[in-house]
Amino acid sequence: MRLRRHLNHKIKPLFDDRRPSVLNCTQHYFNQTLDHFTFQQGVGKWPQKYYLYDGYRKSYVKSINQKSAPVFFYAGNEDAVEVYINFTGLMWELGRDMNALLIFAEHRYYGESQPFGPGSLEKDPSYLSIEQALADFATLIYHVKETHGVRDSPVIAFGGSYGGMLAAWLRAKYPNAVQGAIAGSAPVGAYVSRHNPDFNPSDFWEVVTYDASPEAGAAEHCRANAPESATDVENVAYWIQGAFDSFAMGNYPYPSTYMGGALPAWPMRAACERLAQHKPSEEDLLQGMARAVGLLYNATGDASCYNATTLVGPAGPGDTWMFQWCTERAGQELPFYPANGRTDMFWDQGKYDEEQIRADCLEQYNVSGSGDWPVISLGGFDFSTASNIVFSNGEYDPWRIGGITRDVSDSVVAVFIEEGAHHLDLMFPHPDDPPSVINARLLEAAHIKKWVQEYTARLRLQKPLQFS
Repeated sequence: MRLRRHLNHKIKPLFDDRRPSVLNCTQHYFNQTLDHFTFQQGVGKWPQKYYLYDGYRKSYVKSINQKSAPVFFYAGNEDAVEVYINFTGLMWELGRDMNALLIFAEHRYYGESQPFGPGSLEKDPSYLSIEQALADFATLIYHVKETHGVRDSPVIAFGGSYGGMLAAWLRAKYPNAVQGAIAGSAPVGAYVSRHNPDFNPSDFWEVVTYDASPEAGAAEHCRANAPESATDVENVAYWIQGAFDSFAMGNYPYPSTYMGGALPAWPMRAACERLAQHKPSEEDLLQGMARAVGLLYNATGDASCYNATTLVGPAGPGDTWMFQWCTERAGQELPFYPANGRTDMFWDQGKYDEEQIRADCLEQYNVSGSGDWPVISLGGFDFSTASNIVFSNGEYDPWRIGGITRDVSDSVVAVFIEEGAHHLDLMFPHPDDPPSVINARLLEAAHIKKWVQEYTARLRLQKPLQFS
């Protein structure tokens, strides 16, 4: 097995003109510390990009209750931060309702936040880690609170996928900086490790297969017509499998570009309609498969042929994410989550091979890690000592296999979203949203308001109110 280094080509998102977006924000750069865990003289600095929106805050009439207006912080993940500004509707909607200051932070080594300028990964990747990124966020929060007049405001972190993991870990590791977290589709336990015996990476493809079943609204014969053999066409088979990964994660009830292509509503169902024929001929099967994967790989309809070595969407990570996978197993990486051909509709891809992964990582990046470290450092499934976190997971999202799906305590709760794809609850509301996601957002809002009230009450007990 070799690490596959396909680029993740994300199509620019299409926006509803009525929705707030990056165009509403102000862009800023913070002189961030390169290494938060050394106290030597001359530690380097670099410009971390972030965006602010203070329109809701400015419209808030000053009163003795102004301290109850929160700060909402998006923990940026493995892409340019603008992607998350434009899609994280929950922050905008609740921010308007609660007069919040919105902050969207970019993750180091992604987008423009390059510690050593363009090509930082090739120049020196040694400062790319989850721990450094979390320290970046905590430091940035402190800076914004000091410089934007919100020193006494509670901070609520938001994030989806890897960003959801970061939001949860930020609350757990820096509870003084963040008073609560909404962690959407956050597979915090998706690590193959002796510390995480309940995690089985092959279960990912079982959920993908479920999405392609009649029980999930797909055509009856789709599963039988999906790729089942690697043999001499392994690259093509993985390429097709990658499309079904995008269809499952992006199985939203409305058209969306979030997964890297202009996918239609319920893309898995749309793809399966092209594979609905009972016992098709080989020619019909090939034609149907081409039309199915074309929903992702030929969204514009103008491609005369496909390049089966180029993956799009979540199955096609860039080098920066692959480096994080090699060092800290940063959440997940699909090429190493094998299907088994028994509980899923694909073929037997063998077992998860940690030793081979380490060898490949050493060859390509000269680094090696394991699934043990993130569990030791970050806890895996164990959030028993944390508080004020909502973990949400969708029925159609394959990454729910590594998420917190049961309440841990009264303040670390799990929300299951029927007919929900990858962090659907964080998206802007849509008329076609299932009732489950509407209810999830209401529950998340209730928890946020509770956290804000509790923080404000504690603050008032600590010092007298300041009237101005």
